[in-house]
Amino acid sequence: MNELTALREAGPEAPALSPAARSAARAALLAEVAGPAPARRRRPSRRTTLRLGAAGLAVAAAWTAAVVIAAPDGPGTPASSVTLVDFTMPTFPLSFDPVPDGLRPAFGGGSDGATIAAYDDPAGQDGFTVYVGDDEPDQRPDDAAENDVSATEEVTVDGTDAELVRYSRDWCVGDAPGEDCSRRSYTWLTWQRSDDQWVTIDAYGRYAGRDRLLQIAGSLVDRPQPATLDVGLAPAGWSVRAFKAGRVLTLVNDAYEQQEVTVHIPLPEDVIPADQVRSSIMGPIGPQLDVTVHGRPAQLVLVDTGYLDQRGWYLQAQFTDGTTFVLQVPDAFTQDQVLEFAEQVTHRP
Repeated sequence: MNELTALREAGPEAPALSPAARSAARAALLAEVAGPAPARRRRPSRRTTLRLGAAGLAVAAAWTAAVVIAAPDGPGTPASSVTLVDFTMPTFPLSFDPVPDGLRPAFGGGSDGATIAAYDDPAGQDGFTVYVGDDEPDQRPDDAAENDVSATEEVTVDGTDAELVRYSRDWCVGDAPGEDCSRRSYTWLTWQRSDDQWVTIDAYGRYAGRDRLLQIAGSLVDRPQPATLDVGLAPAGWSVRAFKAGRVLTLVNDAYEQQEVTVHIPLPEDVIPADQVRSSIMGPIGPQLDVTVHGRPAQLVLVDTGYLDQRGWYLQAQFTDGTTFVLQVPDAFTQDQVLEFAEQVTHRP
């Protein structure tokens, strides 16, 4: 992706990146961090192996770093054409009964399915994140040097032994680490809910209280939830690489892993005015085409991605509620297929 190339090369003297470049880079890095989960190993000792680091909790700010992301190796050659087929997104395996009042869920995961559900209020003051895995988590809050652990307690969830840890760490608002940061208290709870299912809940705000968190944990039920960002179509032979925070989805060509489709919902400040899309994105090689998606105006541009000599389509469109989304696909898609695909992209706020 040429936006990532620009981000890697950006230095103190470089001009500011455009909103489109920042938004695309943010989406790419979120997807990269949320990529396929590493292989897990069964460990015999619960006491010595319950670990949960905080690295993933700072993902939203990671896009600003000047990093180099190596392209994954893959067999074959890039597709020169695609056939769109019906596609079903992975689901998150659990739900809450009752549903926590006022919280908006967003799901994340990789090729092995949805493993993270973040429940946050609109202001970001109260909420929790649920992690589901086959094995015991191998990190805990006191592994992270920036965390201050104040208490550890053995508790039970539905009669099952669990561990509860109270700790604090920096919580930052803004796109870069260190911007508008304050210390926030968290409560971390982990237990083996069933065979081959370990659950961890990391809570803050009004959900960080011991009794409230145990109540939330006890209300989990086996009811899958669909992803908040969904697609009803995908190229045949392509699969999910990653989805993150309900805002980013990446599909990959299984026969050539350098070839991807990315759908992301930019932050409001990154949305490009409709009449400036072509002039604001990098590498346009075709005119801006004014098209229609979901019955609303959309903008489509053919671009040189600057990545492995690939060309692609850049589409900025809107859902029926007016929320903007961006679709980036290889030029193996025809113009009609880009629009057909975009019509099937849905989002639940």
